Amino acid sequence: MSSLIKKVAVAGATGNTGPTVIKTLSASGFEVTALTRSTAKAKSLLSFDVKIVEVDYLSHDSLVSALRGSDAIVVCGVGMLPEQINLIDAAIAAGVPRFLPADFGGDLTIPLHRALNVNRDKVATEEYLQQHESSISHTSIRTGPLLDFCLSRGVLVNIKDRSVILFDSGDKHFSTTTIATAGAAVAAALKMGDKSKNRAFKVQDIVTTQNELLRLSKEVLPGAEWTVKPASTEDMANKANEAFKLDPNSRMGSVMQKAVGVFGAEYISDFGMSDNAELGLRTMDETQVKELLRKFA
Repeated sequence: MSSLIKKVAVAGATGNTGPTVIKTLSASGFEVTALTRSTAKAKSLLSFDVKIVEVDYLSHDSLVSALRGSDAIVVCGVGMLPEQINLIDAAIAAGVPRFLPADFGGDLTIPLHRALNVNRDKVATEEYLQQHESSISHTSIRTGPLLDFCLSRGVLVNIKDRSVILFDSGDKHFSTTTIATAGAAVAAALKMGDKSKNRAFKVQDIVTTQNELLRLSKEVLPGAEWTVKPASTEDMANKANEAFKLDPNSRMGSVMQKAVGVFGAEYISDFGMSDNAELGLRTMDETQVKELLRKFA
């Protein structure tokens, strides 16, 4: 089997990360096929010189037909289960040698993170891929919270409203990455061929804290009055557990547990040594972080 990856299918092409990943892959010289539930919603992708294919993620035949001839598939979010398992099965049937699951997030090698209900489907997908390594290889890109996505939702800091929900002391260090860097990591890993086979890469633009982001936000908006609302990750963890008892798929429980996984004292959300250098990725300095914050003011 050739290790050269040229033709890449992207599932979840019109979601929060899909367009950026597609743009980066296309600009990096890959032949990209964008998989979507509706071609009407994917017209904006035509400017990236990609092929758009409408698929039914619950139909094996539809997925096999769309994936045939691809060297890799990158999942950017199409629903976790059963869609990702369906995609893995279809990729194997279509002879696709590489699968990149929807895995932008924390380090799933850490038992506490694996045990979080919010990571249940990611863990199940990873284990399914490991069970099928004789038929398909896999690569994961781990990013921590996606920085620009979080800022656009007023998470970490809400610079537009000049407010912040400060978890515990606000001094918990965590790795965080922009969507653009996540896309660049995908492209770099695919260009490595077999060297990125059955591996997980940890990437980060910065390691920071909420208090640090708040300080930089105040420098971006000098003189602005800020509202700081304290929150306890212990209380949030208890509320999340109660929500999951009532509904194992509780959206509110997932939101709260994601925050606990980043800011909870017992969780490791600072990657420490990242794989940026191996992938040829730079980190951001304070000036660049402030430029990013200014976009959401």
